[in-house]
Amino acid sequence: MIRGRFSLGAVVRSSVRLARDRRAVSAVEFAVLLPVMLTLFIAGNELSQALTIYRKVSHTGSALGDLVSQVATISTSEMTNILAAATAIMTPYSASGVQLVVSAVNYTTSNGFKTSWSVGQNATAWTTNATPPITIPSGLVSDGQQLIVAKVQYTYTSTFSTFMQDILGGTSITLSDVAYLRPRVSTTVAYPSPN
Repeated sequence: MIRGRFSLGAVVRSSVRLARDRRAVSAVEFAVLLPVMLTLFIAGNELSQALTIYRKVSHTGSALGDLVSQVATISTSEMTNILAAATAIMTPYSASGVQLVVSAVNYTTSNGFKTSWSVGQNATAWTTNATPPITIPSGLVSDGQQLIVAKVQYTYTSTFSTFMQDILGGTSITLSDVAYLRPRVSTTVAYPSPN
């Protein structure tokens, strides 16, 4: 059996010496701050990426509506080219998940907004002669006028999907934007019925 001497003075001196020792303070601070700094880095990267894609979605909707509103009549092949051009705006991000709907919506004070024609890519076109499935702000057009509505929706899947699952409850975010434009060269834009 080994016997040692323990005195209160020795314990106090050891405690004071340990409290004054600063050799591992930097390592402890680094270990405490590393998870916080990594979380901020990942969250900043995800937010930056999502904002950039949302800006692309907004530009895609504006360009789609703008190209359609510049003509009086659109052929099926011209519409295909317009949709391809709008989709190309999403580059360098994957355009496979982009959902595009462009529609001509007529307004009358008696019936409100009714879809004249609609075309969708990776999305369902709106029903002709029916109320649009979105709420269109009032005051954009007056009685008897037409409005071109371009809706773009994109599902952004996070690079750090496990991290996003813990924070947002899902691995993806749906980004969408709607552009409203009036026809420029005529009162209406005609498009052949897809049926």
